[in-house]
Amino acid sequence: MNEFGGVDINLPEEYREYFHAYCLTRSDGTRNNPEGSPFPRMVDMWFLAVCIAAKEGLSPDFDRNGKTYKAIEGAVFGSDPWRSNALMLLAIAHTGDAAVASDPHEMMRVANAYALAGLPRLIGILNERGEEAALDYLSDFVEVACRSRASR
Repeated sequence: MNEFGGVDINLPEEYREYFHAYCLTRSDGTRNNPEGSPFPRMVDMWFLAVCIAAKEGLSPDFDRNGKTYKAIEGAVFGSDPWRSNALMLLAIAHTGDAAVASDPHEMMRVANAYALAGLPRLIGILNERGEEAALDYLSDFVEVACRSRASR
């Protein structure tokens, strides 16, 4: 069962160009080059931003206002049950209340707040790579991050 099936992810308009640049599959149906666009799907980039925020102890951004767009349909979580489980655990850890697991909208609100906190960091990482392929640079970053202790 996909508890997030009816819960879409809306992101600030300012991030649209980054998702189009760094994701292979674009909303217009075209595809990018894998070396410059290391994320197969937009949900993959969004999820890494969630992970970066959690790993680096960034404060979730619940106060973002402004124009948004529907970036990711909740149905995508049906093919990745492990990702749904991770989002559920994140929401429980953030709220300190296991009852949040029965509210997909609140779980996604928490996850998206973490993504909004992590996106500037993720974009900064991708922008600082210089001439190195985005996929290689990002792979190195993730490897180092996985080996280091949590920032908290």
